[in-house]
Amino acid sequence: MRRKIVRVGASLCVLLPKEVVRAMGWDFEDEINLILDEENEVVILRNLQNQPIEKKTMMEHFDKFLENYGKELDTLVADPEPQIQ
Repeated sequence: MRRKIVRVGASLCVLLPKEVVRAMGWDFEDEINLILDEENEVVILRNLQNQPIEKKTMMEHFDKFLENYGKELDTLVADPEPQIQ
């Protein structure tokens, strides 16, 4: 996966795609390990060994989705031909 280095304030950053962040179970302000292998020119990002990773089931994700968007879905069901503005 190819990424660009960008400037954020006075720092240089590599932005991670949301799919990678989700797959790793990371969130804003989580601490991770950055391992630099200069000999092989490789940087590795890993979860902290003592940081528990909460894995959610598909139903838990769906419940959260309904919690966030349930009212909007009910509105769509109630009015099958909503007026787009």
